[in-house]
Amino acid sequence: MAAAVAQREPVDLLFDYERRLMEAGTRLPAQEAVRDRWSGIGFRIGDQRFVASMDEVREVLDPPVCTRVPGTSPWFLGVANVRGNLVSVMDLHGFMAGGRSPQGRHARALMYQREGVAAAFRVDDVLGLQRFYMEEQTTVSVDAGALSPYLNGGFRRRNEEWPVLSLADFVVSKDFLEISR
Repeated sequence: MAAAVAQREPVDLLFDYERRLMEAGTRLPAQEAVRDRWSGIGFRIGDQRFVASMDEVREVLDPPVCTRVPGTSPWFLGVANVRGNLVSVMDLHGFMAGGRSPQGRHARALMYQREGVAAAFRVDDVLGLQRFYMEEQTTVSVDAGALSPYLNGGFRRRNEEWPVLSLADFVVSKDFLEISR
């Protein structure tokens, strides 16, 4: 057999090699169409699920120890030192419902830092990384109280609504910038 291969022209060997590759390639699984996805951090405030864009959440951390600022709204928890940065800390549950919410053992803080603004937003629980297909995008019908103006659409998956909370919109709002009572 080696003698037969040695007598073949190099071009014939290349054609044979190409034919075998083409035959093998037809047995590969069909490639599925690429679907656009959106990723965010899921969290809970009370009984309501929300999601914030991965572009807006720098990290998730345990709620930092805060120094209270006199004369501020009850939902403004104060300022904290987070890795050497002075950070404003908000209680999103308290802001949404009006007042201050008790901190449960699952409470976490979503750290936002962009364009010179550093803030942490305490939530009742973090539900992890959530990925949605763009065709799951929808308008939301939830009443999020004082947070409603900062909802930027949402996603629906298996009859569950996931409103998108825009932290970027919140930090430039009057509600964020004027925290005095």
